[in-house]
Amino acid sequence: MRAIPEVCAVVLMVVACGVAAPAPGDTDPPGMADTAMRPTTAWRQDVLVRLDGVPVAGAIVLQGGAPGHVRTAEDGTAVVEVDPAIPGDLVVVAAHPEARSVGEDVLRPGPRVALDLVRFDRSDDPAYVFQDPGTPERDAGTDTCAHCHVRQVADWVDSVHARAASNPVVHDVYAGTARHDEAPCMAAGGSWVEGPLPGGGSGLRCRLGVGVLPDLDPACDPGPCTTPTSTGGCADCHAPALDGVLGGRDLLEARGIAFDHGIHCDLCHKVAAVHLERPAGVGGRLEVVRPSEPATLAGLDRAPLTFGPYPDVLNPRMGAVVSPLLQEATFCAGCHELEQAALLPGADVDRGRWPTGRFPVQSTFSEWSAGPLAGVAPCQSCHMPPDPAAGNVADLDLLGGVGVGIASGWWRPPGSARRHTWDGPRRPGSAMLRLAASVDLVTAVEADQLVVQATVRNTGPGHAIPTGEPLRALVLTVEASCPGGPLVVVGGDALPASGGWLARREAGQDWSRWPEARPRQVIRVVREEGWVDYVGPGPFGDGTFDAPAKGLPRWVVVGQSEVRSVLPGGEVVLDAPLPVGDVALLGEPPTSETGQEARALAGAAGAAFARVLVDPEGRTQVPHHRAVDVQSDNRLMPGRAWTSTHRFADACADPQVRARLTWRAYPVALARERSWVNPDLLVAEVVR
Repeated sequence: MRAIPEVCAVVLMVVACGVAAPAPGDTDPPGMADTAMRPTTAWRQDVLVRLDGVPVAGAIVLQGGAPGHVRTAEDGTAVVEVDPAIPGDLVVVAAHPEARSVGEDVLRPGPRVALDLVRFDRSDDPAYVFQDPGTPERDAGTDTCAHCHVRQVADWVDSVHARAASNPVVHDVYAGTARHDEAPCMAAGGSWVEGPLPGGGSGLRCRLGVGVLPDLDPACDPGPCTTPTSTGGCADCHAPALDGVLGGRDLLEARGIAFDHGIHCDLCHKVAAVHLERPAGVGGRLEVVRPSEPATLAGLDRAPLTFGPYPDVLNPRMGAVVSPLLQEATFCAGCHELEQAALLPGADVDRGRWPTGRFPVQSTFSEWSAGPLAGVAPCQSCHMPPDPAAGNVADLDLLGGVGVGIASGWWRPPGSARRHTWDGPRRPGSAMLRLAASVDLVTAVEADQLVVQATVRNTGPGHAIPTGEPLRALVLTVEASCPGGPLVVVGGDALPASGGWLARREAGQDWSRWPEARPRQVIRVVREEGWVDYVGPGPFGDGTFDAPAKGLPRWVVVGQSEVRSVLPGGEVVLDAPLPVGDVALLGEPPTSETGQEARALAGAAGAAFARVLVDPEGRTQVPHHRAVDVQSDNRLMPGRAWTSTHRFADACADPQVRARLTWRAYPVALARERSWVNPDLLVAEVVR
């Protein structure tokens, strides 16, 4: 028998370099010689596995490409069935989460095979340079992941993970900037200043609004800021693959691969463990191990090290270590779970509400952990769907079956390879939004009013909806009409403030002047009737908070007026006088068109679901670096439903009711201040 490393150079030449395979003979890779020599029946093979020279219990043993495996006994032994009908190299493999997988060819029945595993050095080497993932257009040579992992890179390059470090919205929140050109920037009250640009270099940008750097570092206000001392930890998750020291880095340090490719292959597949008790991101919760051991292959400066879900990956260019973690939800919790203390200088958290001094910002992992899919369907089940077209993750089928086994991996059952798309609301065509929620309508006529009950239910996700970034919201609008036109809403539940407003006045303020208004906008008036008692995540649903502590005022529709014109000084001419109420909100009429810019709808008939963060000045739906509290969180937990009631003036025998549920990425006012693209994306629509 020959140990696998003796033939690796030939294997790599055949597949990685694209040259023809040598004629059968002594140089053939194991299992690729004359197939007539292969046995025709399976046999049981004795195996001994040692770890650092000592027999080890619990190591995985399998035939390469086989669907199952066994584990070693206390004395390090195991018996594995070898089936020569499995295509490719006949190899027995040993794998352990503390060592690179090893294997040995078994062309025929023979004596016990001894497989020696060696623990990898678990120390992280900051001198390591993260590998270029490549792109579908740039895949020459094994120095890029795209050379072999064609489908995976094609999926990933269009994903939100690939854009995490270059996302212009993230950089606007980080630096306190906007997408405006100079003239609209100045008109909005901003300043046109020169400073560091995302991705490198310097240039002119619109400095406008709040931002991590100007808010957390006094030296960065008014900016520009070149050497921040407080970065908010943004780069720890958004630009985690910065070469050098991990954690606490400036997001503007991201250059080249770290900027262009964000969260990429060589970062995720260098994660050895996730420590939930630590802060989110690299340098904390994500334990990244960059290799430092001497190279065993020519052309490399150190021994490769890659963590992956398969135990039988033997290509020495990978240095593969089996890691079940990559198939577990805990892996995603490395970034998609965040509690924070108050970050603003001088600010603090209400310890009566948050005894630990930290409040939840992102809680996707804990939402899933408390839901019905915990332990059944981890994040990867939905967000990395199976790819039945892929022969394996090295795209063996695209290689025409060349190098089956050590070089290109073995054939996997259809669907075993998962797509690296990270499907979600911002990936067009993923259908994730349409699977997330349902809307149902029940209508009745009571005392000359059309009464509509609209029920929104979380029907798919194993976490709350919306989840993740707390600026997100789900918005439900309910309208009724007759052949002659829309029916007037005369009462019932109104969209809360998270539905978006352009200007707001409380009772006792001047409601006649709205200099912010434009013709055809509307002013909606609502009445406050106590607090909404809903069931949300964590303390908003487990009995810790009562209704007032859940922080969502119950708004009831009183009426609305349309703005016809705005006179000098801001006085508005309306189509009808404003009714009496507690709050007046300047907004816009809803739209029935899909993909239009998110509109200011607070006070309209409907409902909204959001985690609402608040800053020390009481401003809501703020970027989380400014937050000191969660004012409310009525997002829908898995399987949960919420029913709202709406009343319209009944004007015909057979009115039509339309309910639309949309997902929006950012609050209306914030998105317009920064000139961000912010469409309302359709989740569900019902007409009855």
